[in-house]
Amino acid sequence: MNQSWRQKFEKDNQYPRHPMAHKNGGVHMNQEDDTKLFQIAGAMIKQIGSKIAKGDFNLATITKPICLTAPKTANECMTFDHDYANLYLTEAAKCKDPLQRMIMVVTNEIAYLHGTHTYLRSLAPIDPMIGETCQKVKEDGTAFYCEFIKADPPTTLYQIYGDGWQIYGSEEVLAEIHPTFTQIIGKNLKPKYIKFADGKLYEIKVPGMIINGLMKGDRILNKLDSFTIKCVQDKLVAQINFSYVYEGSAQKIKNKLMFWSQQQKPLSDLVDVKINKLINTDDDDEDQVFTLSKGSGSWLSHFEMDGELLWRIDDPIQPWKEPTYILPSDSIFREDKELMLKGDDETAQSSRNKIEELGQKDQNLRKKRK
Repeated sequence: MNQSWRQKFEKDNQYPRHPMAHKNGGVHMNQEDDTKLFQIAGAMIKQIGSKIAKGDFNLATITKPICLTAPKTANECMTFDHDYANLYLTEAAKCKDPLQRMIMVVTNEIAYLHGTHTYLRSLAPIDPMIGETCQKVKEDGTAFYCEFIKADPPTTLYQIYGDGWQIYGSEEVLAEIHPTFTQIIGKNLKPKYIKFADGKLYEIKVPGMIINGLMKGDRILNKLDSFTIKCVQDKLVAQINFSYVYEGSAQKIKNKLMFWSQQQKPLSDLVDVKINKLINTDDDDEDQVFTLSKGSGSWLSHFEMDGELLWRIDDPIQPWKEPTYILPSDSIFREDKELMLKGDDETAQSSRNKIEELGQKDQNLRKKRK
């Protein structure tokens, strides 16, 4: 396991934070100068405004130019969400104690949260075409598969196999921009499932995210609200709460009025976890809960449960690699991505235009057949 595995948690220790962590919390997406990106994004406001005027706030369906994208597709970026699964879920599969297994699942779901955002920074991933796939493997045999199946809303089916466990689900993306162009809220509308070899099934409500400072100032990404992990067979539910508080206009005014009487605000990337046992009381079929375990930390630093350190941001991970056989539909074969990696953005843009035109023709043909 990782170097932090089962170490005693030291409350007063200053555990390392991710290099992109903002001083007030969250991922600082524009640490480097990105004036050019601001200018290009500003030029896209007309296109965005047209969508908003029609009542469509979902940015995930907008075509993005080469200069606003990283040389990875959204399919490939999904591997970041499973960077630690071969560690924590393989350990979880060995657990006979349901509580210890839940602790491993919770740790896995917190450890990966920084991955995609710290890789992309202020860029977006390349939008896959319908039918585009991605396959990756790790040295220990963990295998990742996904396929992009729908453009609006963007939807990807995925499955990951490990030693005694599998992950599967559908990622359906919603990215809503505020009418003032100051923030984006992103959500995965579908749950994720983890199934172990003994048949135990865990349902996970994937957390949302918010990006503030789109057009000026520090551009900061935070995780929103809370999410749950539930195993019905073991009658266990984990509640994971984030310290970031979404502030509407009324809340902002209230917070400013209360500022002088408040202590310093905590970092916005902190997590607080409770694992509860569900107890059916037969009163109106409502469950009561009994807390079995508590944890805390930061998704940009470390995580502990019941005084044991389980993960640190500087723990090593096995990289994903290409398998021996790859389908011709795999993202790795995209010509525009290959040209981007060579630094030929102009030709890459031309290639992407052709790919998107072909994708649009295919989509129109599918509509005619319905």
